[in-house]
Amino acid sequence: MINKKLLSMKLLIVEDNESASKQLKDTLSLYFEKISIAVDGCDAMEKIKEFSPDIIVSDIRMPCLDGIEMIKRVKSKSYSPIIIITTAFSDSSYLLDALDMKVDAYLIKPIDIQQLMKKIEDSIGYVATNNDLRYKMLSVREYEVFLDLAQGIKPSEIASKYDIKAKTISTYRNRIFKKMGFSSNAELIAYAIKNNLI
Repeated sequence: MINKKLLSMKLLIVEDNESASKQLKDTLSLYFEKISIAVDGCDAMEKIKEFSPDIIVSDIRMPCLDGIEMIKRVKSKSYSPIIIITTAFSDSSYLLDALDMKVDAYLIKPIDIQQLMKKIEDSIGYVATNNDLRYKMLSVREYEVFLDLAQGIKPSEIASKYDIKAKTISTYRNRIFKKMGFSSNAELIAYAIKNNLI
């Protein structure tokens, strides 16, 4: 059973088949509260700007912008979500391209939800297995902010909690990421879950 803390992580499904994406969303809503759907790579890039997903589950062959090009653009951004691609057997050349770009995992369609959840768990586990005591490098306030971020609390709400400016929370977040070697909220959340800090 997936850890309930994953409910705070944001998931983006990129799939041009409407019935397939709806079915996937309905099933994954058992594990994630925050799910967004994009109908192709172009739509996905817009959703990423608005939604900043921690996990992306994407088809490869899509209109407007295929999965490979979308992944290239995502990888060029300043954050690194977990990326899991889905593909048909006939798309082996696309799959090799995706693997070259070091996606976190891939699944052959039709998607088995249990396999998908295992890939997600494995990917999250991987980013959280470095040094378990990294959090001890944080100051008291940085650690408090770290815990708030790990629980999915919005920066504006954290700022209100401590009666400081939202910009200051951004500074704390940058310090936390630098000290602990994180590049995304997904890594921060995964680390906190893995080490039973939340």
